Amino acid sequence: MNRKHSFDVIVIGAGPAGSTAAYLLASKGFKVLILDKSTFPRDKLCGGLLTWKTVKLLESIFQTSIDFLKSKHIITCSSNKYRVVSNTGISIKGQLGHPFHFVQRNAYDFFWLKMACQAGAEFRPGEKVISLDCLNLGGRISTDKGSSFFGRFIFGADGAVSNVRGLLASKNFIQTEWKSNLATALEVFVPTRQTPELSDYPQIYFGHIRWGYAWCFPGEHFRVIGICGLNAKAGRFLRKGYEAFLDSIRISGKPIPAPASHALPYGNYLTTPGYGNVLLLGDACGLADPLLGEGIYYAQKSAQLAAETVVQSYHDPPAVLKGYARHLNRVIISELKYLRIGRQIIFSLPGAWPYRILMSLLKIMPKKCEEIIQGQRSLKWFRPV
Repeated sequence: MNRKHSFDVIVIGAGPAGSTAAYLLASKGFKVLILDKSTFPRDKLCGGLLTWKTVKLLESIFQTSIDFLKSKHIITCSSNKYRVVSNTGISIKGQLGHPFHFVQRNAYDFFWLKMACQAGAEFRPGEKVISLDCLNLGGRISTDKGSSFFGRFIFGADGAVSNVRGLLASKNFIQTEWKSNLATALEVFVPTRQTPELSDYPQIYFGHIRWGYAWCFPGEHFRVIGICGLNAKAGRFLRKGYEAFLDSIRISGKPIPAPASHALPYGNYLTTPGYGNVLLLGDACGLADPLLGEGIYYAQKSAQLAAETVVQSYHDPPAVLKGYARHLNRVIISELKYLRIGRQIIFSLPGAWPYRILMSLLKIMPKKCEEIIQGQRSLKWFRPV
């Protein structure tokens, strides 16, 4: 294949994971191509929460700051307060040591994509990958527009319902049981002027659906309202739980838009994150918090780990997947495992016990709970990170 269609790394998916990986590699002089089936900016369903660990990661990778991101209108809202509500009637309101920040994903994703392009990555929108051939020295992909490209390495960063992961699974290159821990979310953006009674700080609600949670997050012009649940346990109750949640926050009778649905990784992470020269990142690898669903941090952190491994072992391709898997399991999956175990224990209990335990933990040790969510403390024995 001619040089024009050959690349060091082809990144499939231009979300935060794909753009972060492309930025890091292009900044090091690698020839990088980004493909995405969508054109950008594009709408993306997501609560848009940035925790302390995400902010620190962005500062490290992009040499940026909260003030800069606010000046560029990437961060549109911040809050030092939170509230957790149970349908048993218990409500806990607290103060954060570090604020939660909120972004609109269409602007957030587009910003990092532009950073990757400025660093030298090539972007081709509107190209959906339809085939993937794993070769000894890389991989060849074809798109629905008839294009064909060769990459020494291929990064699959194309979301929770990843086409790249599906193509690998269809050839039995990776495990196919990832659906067992997949969740579905229903989410709607409601103009703030229509819901003045709702608080301007993040709120999490338990009890409207088993094996899941609901939320109401603030934004500049919209509130993000949604619910999610593990498909295998609560999928058929999702719509009913959503309607009960709207009733509980007293907006069920208002003329709000119909909710949209999207898949959410909820503990279906892959400990072998790819095959050969193909690496899976972010949601495509199932990397999201199995309890509260946070995904942006894990997307961009996995991108950093994948990019750094390629830089270190570019001339030893077999070492790249091994190195990436080792770093991923040590830095990310080791935490996600404990979160999934905790979720399994808590939500397996009958009746209202799951919510009583969660609320009791928040009452007894609110600071430690916050530090776990913010990434300052590990769930393993509650050790500081």
